[in-house]
Amino acid sequence: MIVAGPYIRVAGRLRVNVAVLTGAGTMGNYNMHTVVRVVADGKVYEVPVLTGNAFKHWHAVYAAEQYQALGGTLLNEFCKKGVGLRGKNLEGKDAEDECRAIEDFCNDIHGFLLPDSQIKRDSLARFAFAVPVLTHAELENAQKFAVTHNRVDPFQKGKETEMMVFKQEYSSARYGFSAVLDLGLSLRPLYKNCTVKIPVDIERERKLRIKASVLGLLVAVRGGVGSHTARALPIADLEEMVVAVDDVPIPALVHGAYPDYVEKSLDMLSAFAKALNRSIRVVCYNAECGKKPGLDVQSVRSFSEFVEGVLKIVDEFASSRK
Repeated sequence: MIVAGPYIRVAGRLRVNVAVLTGAGTMGNYNMHTVVRVVADGKVYEVPVLTGNAFKHWHAVYAAEQYQALGGTLLNEFCKKGVGLRGKNLEGKDAEDECRAIEDFCNDIHGFLLPDSQIKRDSLARFAFAVPVLTHAELENAQKFAVTHNRVDPFQKGKETEMMVFKQEYSSARYGFSAVLDLGLSLRPLYKNCTVKIPVDIERERKLRIKASVLGLLVAVRGGVGSHTARALPIADLEEMVVAVDDVPIPALVHGAYPDYVEKSLDMLSAFAKALNRSIRVVCYNAECGKKPGLDVQSVRSFSEFVEGVLKIVDEFASSRK
């Protein structure tokens, strides 16, 4: 059975300067930035990236913050503190079943695994690696470099360790990203035949979680993702973004790292809209989105209009649940 949406698909581009998007560990006093190999124009490039897991973590943190700001209260201490320890019930103990686990906001949206009791739930929010735009010029411009820092140890006065110098790698690049949010499944058990019992109206709570999850994503793509943010918040700017929303599952958009991701995403959505005999809603921010059969496309240049447009569509789908 297909559960009514909203099912949200996202792709876009983000310019980031001087940031540790994902740390890769240390070697002595040298902290490394994660790099991967990508292929473009028949060549292999090693580039700094933001891993999907890191993107997912920051979405969980910001979504939980937005949930609380909206008045949400059903989250355990780990969710409140941005700790990715999943599977605990609202009291902070191992959940007895899936329904008890998903009473907590973070377990519900981001999934969990309790191997000892064989209880699991896949994440409703999934993120691809953010990688530099896949053109020769952009990949050549992607930079990874080290900056020297120091720590002061007041308890080692007069000794060599008083000033502990270390190097931290940073990166600068224009990144493409992609995400999938199956928010229609919020507060619905996926694997166990159980009933969610919470002390608030379940449909109102579900709408609250859906809105918080969307706002958390928008906070993240505005430049709030990255490790070692205490030393350097990313210098970031969201350049463009495409959001598609429907009441039934639709394919993920083409990743924003591909040069023609907007055109290919709209073409793919149009094909599915015609095949399913439905109209798919699309909101584009700073992206060249033309008209396509089967698509209801709204293009805006203002970020406030973009947020308003996305939230309005998501709320319409969340309010018309079956």
